[in-house]
Order: sequence, then C-alpha cells, then structure tokens
Amino acid sequence: MFGEVYPAQEHDEHMTGEPWLLENMDLWTRTPGWERYEACSDQDCEALLTRAARAVTQHLGTPPERTVLSDAAVVAGPAMTHRIWRTHTHALILGPAADNGPYGYLTHLQLSCTPLGCAPELPPAVDGDALTEWITAHVDW
Repeated sequence: MFGEVYPAQEHDEHMTGEPWLLENMDLWTRTPGWERYEACSDQDCEALLTRAARAVTQHLGTPPERTVLSDAAVVAGPAMTHRIWRTHTHALILGPAADNGPYGYLTHLQLSCTPLGCAPELPPAVDGDALTEWITAHVDW
C-alpha cells in the first residue's frame, strides 16, 4: 500500500511539477496490483487507509491495538489515521508517513513493517507524545 498526497497549487495554471510526477506515477501504475486515482481528497486517502486496515486485520485475524489520528508532529499534511498492530516480532503501522525526499511536503500512505527491537512496548493510549515518538521510530525511513 502506498500513496501520495501531492498538494496542487490551484493558482499555478501551468502546474510545472505535474508532468514529471505524472510520468513517474505512470510507471508505478503499470506494475501489477497498482491503481491510480487523481484529484483525491483527504477523505479519499482516509477511505484507502480504511480499506487497507480491513485487509491487514483480516490477514492477522486481530484488530489494531491502537488507532490514532496523526498530527503535524508525525507527518506534515492533513491529519489522517494511524493504525498499529504488533506480532511477536514486528510492528505493523498503517497510515501517513513523512516525505523524506527533496520536497518535504508530500504525504505518503504506507504499511510499515519494522522489527519490534527498536521499541517493543506501546506507550499508553493517553500519552500522545510518547505514542507519536513510537510511531515515528517505526515508520520514519
């Protein structure tokens, strides 16, 4: 699962960043299993995360241990839901992730699978700061 929220600049008639980005996305969508949706809203992205969460829950046979709304401390961009599952050895985190590329303003939607060794215990649900740090430690690439 992967997606990007690309912030269109509504006052840029030429969309100078669009042609090269669309060419790259065309390459991705030729890969089996990839789909492309354009002009998506935050709600469309959240719906995609919900569909992916159902698939992960079905595969693991258990619902996520935590479901939290992200904020600017986790990822730049619109607030979206993170869902966290843990197996005996790995953390699976579904949600938005920061763009570590040259732009820094794209929002990636991803399913991360990280060894639990970097932080096995989930902080309490009421400790938002600690949970933000835990998510970041597991999804930031």
